[in-house]
Amino acid sequence: MVRPLARGSGFALLLVLLLYGFPQPGVAQYQPPRILYVLNPPSTGNEPKGTLSDRRYYVDRGVEMSINKGNILNVYREKRLNPSVPPIRMLIGTMEITDAKSGSSLGRFLPNQAAMAHPIIRYKTAMVSDLVVPRLVIDSGVLFDPGDATLKADAAEEFAKVARFVEMFTPSKLVIEGHTDSDGDAEANQVLSELRARSVVEYMIVEFDFINAEMIESRGYGEDQPLVPNDSPENKTLNRRIEALVWE
Repeated sequence: MVRPLARGSGFALLLVLLLYGFPQPGVAQYQPPRILYVLNPPSTGNEPKGTLSDRRYYVDRGVEMSINKGNILNVYREKRLNPSVPPIRMLIGTMEITDAKSGSSLGRFLPNQAAMAHPIIRYKTAMVSDLVVPRLVIDSGVLFDPGDATLKADAAEEFAKVARFVEMFTPSKLVIEGHTDSDGDAEANQVLSELRARSVVEYMIVEFDFINAEMIESRGYGEDQPLVPNDSPENKTLNRRIEALVWE
């Protein structure tokens, strides 16, 4: 159960519970964490109130869901493009957890500049009810040779980390994403990212009995979702990655 976190947050908590429902006893279905409350810094009179870099965001889950200080989670906004279909999730940035306890955590939002430039994203920072999704990031160079989608023979140790990550959350749906840097042809990078994500999914289905084909999905994004600008060898290494996301 979410605890009151700050003065004035009671109304926000009640609103979230009315929108998303009260906890049901005995129901173990995974529900992604959401931003519950936005805390603006006190005004000093010298800068605009609520400067984005100083805002802190309360999340409705904490250490009970293995969300700990120092973790970096993905932040998604749900957008309903058609009333007859479920909303899509759009990556808008990451959340660095600065404090965590049972029932809640506190974080700092780091926007994804490419996502924020998309016209469908009108509010250019994180907001109440945005999803905060646990993730595990693995350097693609640990799993694959350059330009290749065949797993290295010594990749098993990294997959053990992924398995432990999945077991912490017991999700009903896990998404494996492939990402590249911007070197080379964009279309080739897209194909490479898809093939790498698929290789990871196929390996996990075979090697881990608690992961089956119905609960895991592969996606490739090529060079479209960089973590940092592709303007140095170090940054390009960070962008060449595989992400495991607890989706549902």
